[in-house]
Amino acid sequence: MTTSAIKNAMRALPFSQHTLANGLRVVIVPRRSASIVNITVAYRVGSKDEHPDHTGFAHLFEHLMFEGSDNLANGLFDRYCTAAGGNNNAFTTHDSTVYYMVLPSHQLELGLWLEADRMAAFGVDQAALQTQQNVVIEEISQNVENQPYGSFSRALSQTAFRAGSPYGWDVYGSVEHVRNSTLDDVNAFFRRHYRPDNACLVISGNVDPEQGLELARKYFEAIPRGEQALRRVSEGAQDRRTSIETRVEDNIPLEGIFRVYHFDGFSSDDIYTANILTSILSDGQSSRLYSALVYEQKIASEVGVYVDDRELSSLLVNYAIAAEPEITAAELDAALSTVLNEVAQNGVEEREMHKAQNRTATRLARTMQRNFGVANEIAFNTLYFDDPARAFAMAEKYAAVTADDVQAFARKVCRRDNSVGITFVPKSS
Repeated sequence: MTTSAIKNAMRALPFSQHTLANGLRVVIVPRRSASIVNITVAYRVGSKDEHPDHTGFAHLFEHLMFEGSDNLANGLFDRYCTAAGGNNNAFTTHDSTVYYMVLPSHQLELGLWLEADRMAAFGVDQAALQTQQNVVIEEISQNVENQPYGSFSRALSQTAFRAGSPYGWDVYGSVEHVRNSTLDDVNAFFRRHYRPDNACLVISGNVDPEQGLELARKYFEAIPRGEQALRRVSEGAQDRRTSIETRVEDNIPLEGIFRVYHFDGFSSDDIYTANILTSILSDGQSSRLYSALVYEQKIASEVGVYVDDRELSSLLVNYAIAAEPEITAAELDAALSTVLNEVAQNGVEEREMHKAQNRTATRLARTMQRNFGVANEIAFNTLYFDDPARAFAMAEKYAAVTADDVQAFARKVCRRDNSVGITFVPKSS
């Protein structure tokens, strides 16, 4: 993607922001370049908002919201959406649950009615609940228990955060908790979290702003606010655990190491520096980790670094998988630490900075070229910062990161006493 294309994609788009009488925030982003519209409804509820004895509810709810309402029988939500030429999906994180729908623009009213209906009239019966409990349990089996290294997210939650803390379990939660959930449990969760004053609606695409707002008011404004006071989880850094090493036996042929470092939540500008560092370390075959562990030392078959950004406390995850059975996780761990220590002690080169910033800007531009990408970024910045325009300032934030910032971040964060290690080894025969 050329520099001019990146600048065009990242330019601030015109948008209008409104708050309905019930507290629902509505953002409308007209983009007339295509004849489609994206409807995103984001709720500020994720796995961290669950009770430690009732985990997995946020993700289970993502499934249940497609199971019908008091007005729509099971299956009709998808059927109406598909028949209108659209598609829909959702995802759950530690901090939020997001639902999105893409429709031909002349079907905007249908989409808003569908989303408002399940916000206003959630209703599932025992059969629907049991169906989705089975679906979620099977998903956990496939993606966690029977996937090589798949139990990492579970081990990470239990290792990096104290038991009972908001991040002390993964998004999937406990199979036992999911299996034992009742209709009373899920209805209580809905009333507590699925409410207009805990949500944001973004309409992006071929939409007239006045018509979009009129339809949003028509279908959403009559939905009452929640009756309970919203509870915001505030624990963060005090729940971190460090200097802990965990060993996981798994059905894998090769050892692997995940070295994880704590840093601040996503409201901190450290999030931009962390992402630049991850690009320098593992973006492409010329990156530092690939060059050192895969190309030069030939001890790793796979390496990577990524930012696990969360509201209260984020994580910088480094990992390496052995290239041969005789390579140990300890060797990989030492090699990872050597590369990170080099950055902390000697910094990074300007050419690395330029490359990382260009790659990051390209990814951002590609995201913002799509209606869904625009809506998702605006929903996030509206939910957590009450500032839709913040979505268009990210490129400037990344461009402002300096080589000194990266070195300072590595010195502050990438310390052994600020980390946990999770070692994966093949199961003993």
